[in-house]
Amino acid sequence: MRPSNLSNDRHIKDDRPGARPYRVHVVKRIPLSPSFVRLVFEGDDLVDFGTDGFDQRIKLLLPLEGGRWGDPDMCSPQSIHKGSWWERWSALPPEDRNPMRTYTIRAIDPVSRQLTVDCILHDNPGPAGAFVWKAQPGDEIFVIGPDEHSIHSAEGIDFHPGDAKNLLLVGDETAVPGIGGILASLKNAAWRGHGVALLEVPDSRDMEALNQTAGFVDAAELGFTIDWVARSDSHRPGEPDIERGASLISRMRTYAATNLAMLSHGDASSNPSSRQSIALEDVDVDRELLWETPESAIGRPFYAWMAGEASVIRTLRRMIVQQYGVDRSAVAFMGYWRAGKPEM
Repeated sequence: MRPSNLSNDRHIKDDRPGARPYRVHVVKRIPLSPSFVRLVFEGDDLVDFGTDGFDQRIKLLLPLEGGRWGDPDMCSPQSIHKGSWWERWSALPPEDRNPMRTYTIRAIDPVSRQLTVDCILHDNPGPAGAFVWKAQPGDEIFVIGPDEHSIHSAEGIDFHPGDAKNLLLVGDETAVPGIGGILASLKNAAWRGHGVALLEVPDSRDMEALNQTAGFVDAAELGFTIDWVARSDSHRPGEPDIERGASLISRMRTYAATNLAMLSHGDASSNPSSRQSIALEDVDVDRELLWETPESAIGRPFYAWMAGEASVIRTLRRMIVQQYGVDRSAVAFMGYWRAGKPEM
């Protein structure tokens, strides 16, 4: 939903690239739970930031040591309009190329020129994790995000449910911000139906806090049930953690057993030969990106969105398509990260 008191110029679109860099600074660092921190960024150019919503991805471009930027002029008007900022960044020597990592928009307010991003805290952080741990008001970064003036501003949205009224959202902690954004956008669109979100987080205190702060508190109004599991329970010290992804897989089996008729017979097509084959090519998640996001599920009563650690998502993908017969055009799969591997 777009702010009503912005200039009409915001709604004039052309064929420029869908994303552009924005120079912003931290205004708030808000601890949400043991595993999550919310960063609020501010910048004058955010008045032009896209507001298409849902699970839209952005990139954080992080400072090099000493706060150095390999290309401090990447926000020049000419660079933005032509999209040359990407070529300029790619052409920089490795030692001058600022690290880039992927996150999800949690909220954007072009009126106040503020962007909210929820971030996961890691024990052995890379460049992005280290920035999140230490972020303080005034710290400056670049955000690569949607340009409201582009007809391509919705690029980076992978949630395409069509007119489905039965939704399944599945993810680990890396998918929680995206699922929160999806629920907020569905609420803004006055969507009503039946939905289930299966979520796995590291700590029981995460689910208690995020239920109230990350967009899940109003889910019941949409017809959504939020089903949380924590891999470790801080109130029961000494007990072993649940294996990563195990709860998602087991709860997927339970969900499928309860909804088998809908999953296996949910194709709206009257011609069985028009359905895509349920055969799936194998994906080596150590070498390949697991990412399949059909752009439309129009005419299908069911749609699923799954994101998280790549090997877990690969297992869920096989289950829902091969075992339970869901058409591939009604399921989005995203391997957001790989255990023990750097971002691809």
